[in-house]
Amino acid sequence: MAIGELLQYVQDAYAALTGLSIIIVDKQGVPVTKVSNMTELAERILFSGQEETSSLLPSLELTKDGWQRPSIVPMGSFGMKSIVAPVIVDGRIEYWIWAGVFVEEETKCFVCEHSVENIDGGPVAVEPVTFPAWTVEATLQEIEKMASVCSGLLNNERRYQQYDHYAARLQSSVTSGPVLVDVNQLFTELFKLDDRIDMALYIKKMPHGWSVLAAKGAKVERLCGKAIDVLFPPLSSSPPFRPTYIQGAALDPRYSFFVRHNIRPKAMIAYPMMYGEMMDGWMVIGSETAFSLPAELSRVGTILVQYWLVLRKCIETDGKIDHHFMRLSMLMEIARAMRVVKNEEEIIRMMVEFAAELGYGDFVCAVWCQGEQLKVVHKGTIDEKTVDCYRDDVHRRYDRNERRKNEVPTLIQVVDKILMEVPFSIDDQRYGVLAVHLREMKMSKEAEVYMTALTVIGMLMIGNAVCRGDDGAIHIDMLSEQLTAREMDVLELLVQGYSNREISERLFISVHTVKNHITNIFQKIGVNDRSQLIALVYQLNRRQSSR
Repeated sequence: MAIGELLQYVQDAYAALTGLSIIIVDKQGVPVTKVSNMTELAERILFSGQEETSSLLPSLELTKDGWQRPSIVPMGSFGMKSIVAPVIVDGRIEYWIWAGVFVEEETKCFVCEHSVENIDGGPVAVEPVTFPAWTVEATLQEIEKMASVCSGLLNNERRYQQYDHYAARLQSSVTSGPVLVDVNQLFTELFKLDDRIDMALYIKKMPHGWSVLAAKGAKVERLCGKAIDVLFPPLSSSPPFRPTYIQGAALDPRYSFFVRHNIRPKAMIAYPMMYGEMMDGWMVIGSETAFSLPAELSRVGTILVQYWLVLRKCIETDGKIDHHFMRLSMLMEIARAMRVVKNEEEIIRMMVEFAAELGYGDFVCAVWCQGEQLKVVHKGTIDEKTVDCYRDDVHRRYDRNERRKNEVPTLIQVVDKILMEVPFSIDDQRYGVLAVHLREMKMSKEAEVYMTALTVIGMLMIGNAVCRGDDGAIHIDMLSEQLTAREMDVLELLVQGYSNREISERLFISVHTVKNHITNIFQKIGVNDRSQLIALVYQLNRRQSSR
C-alpha cells in the first residue's frame, strides 16, 4: 500500500475519534491528504471557497520548525481554534497536521454571538464543535499520537527508500562500470550514498605513523601525505575494530587535526579496512553541513569499503602470481641455458646476472673458492672496496676447514647494506656464497626462495659439467651483425622470458610473425632451442663487458 493511502487511513481514523476535520499538509501548506470529516465551517476556513488542492490558509504560517508537540492556535474568527501538530521525519519537521475547528465550551456563547454568523463574508449554518477544557487536553494527546504514527510510517518509508537506494548503489558498484580498484573510484561510490557527504579520506599506517594516503573533497584534498594525530579516535582504538560514528567532531579536541586545516566536520563515519586479521587502514567520510548522517551508512559503507579492499587484494594477488610465473619461467630457461655451458665460472656468472635481473636491490655478488684461489663475480652498483671487504669476510667465515655443515640463507650487513646470503658447496675443495642486496626487507622471503633455487640449479649444472670433463667455450660473432633490427627486438624479449604472444603484444606484430623471426634467429645463430640461445647470449654479454 502506498504511503499516501496509509496516511489517509490514519487521518480518517483520528478524525472519527476526535470529531474534528483533519488534513495533513507539507511545509509549504500544500495538502498531501484529503480532508477527513469535512464540515462547512472547516471548508470556509481552510480553503476560502477554493479547490481542495489549493494551499492552506496563511494562518498556518504561524507554525515554526522549533515546535516539537501539538499546539492550539487561533483559526478564523475570534474565539475559534484548531490544533496544529508537527510530523517529524529523520529529525526534521516535514509535515503538519491541522485539526479543527472547535471552540471551548466556556466561550461558546460569546463566540457564537460575535463571530460565527459572519465568516469570510457569509453566514455559517453549522455551529463549531464545542469542547470542554478537559476534552481539549485529551484531543491534543490524540493528535500527538496521530503525529507519532504518521512519523513512524514516513520514517519507515524513508528508510525503505534509503535501503533501495543503497542496494542499487551497491549493485551498481559491483556489476556496472569499471572494476572498483582505484581508491578514487571508491570515493566516488561513497559520495553517491548520500548527497550530504562532502569529504572522504583514506588513512593508512606508514613507517612514520598514520598518514592521509588519498582524499577527495574541496578542502581535504590538500591533506594528502600529512600525518594524522594519534589522538584521532579510530587510530587509537583496539581490536575488534568497528565503524565509528562521530557527531560534533569540530568541537572535540581529538579532531584538532582537521580544525588546524580549516576543516570543521559536523558528522563523520570511520570504517576499519580489515583484511583477515590485518589492519590495512581507515576510510573516513564526513560532512561539514549535515549535523548527522543516516545510521544505515555505517553498515552500507562497511560493505562497500570491504568489497573494495578484498577486490584490490585479489587483483594484487593475481598480479603476484603472474609475477612469480614469469620468474619461474625465467628460472627454467636459465637452467636449460646452463646445461649447454661447460665452464664453472660461466655458470656462476649466469647465476649472478639472473639474480640481478630479479631486481631485489642495487647489486649481486658471488664469492667462491677454487682450491687456493678466491674468485669474485658481481653486477650492479657496488664499489671495488666494498667487494674486496666482502670477499675477505666470506673467506674468513667460510674457510673450508671450519665452515658450517648445515648452511642456510642468512641476512647479513655489509657496510650500510643488508644482504641475503645463500651459501653453496660444489665439493670439499670448492665452496662460496651468492649474495643479493635487499632494498626492502619485505622482499627477503621471496629472495630466499629464488636465490636458494638458483644456487641449487647452478650447483647441479656445475656438477654435470665436471662429470662431462669438457670445459670448452662457445664462440659466437656479434649478434647485431647477423640479425636485423626487428630480430634483435624479438631476441631481447625472448631472453627476458616473454612468451610469443607477449612479444607480439609488445612489438605490435602478429604471433605468426614472431615465430618467423624466432626461426630466423635460430638459423642465423646456429641453435636449436631457446635454452641454447639464452646460454649464448649470456656468454656474449660477459665477453662484451670484459673488453
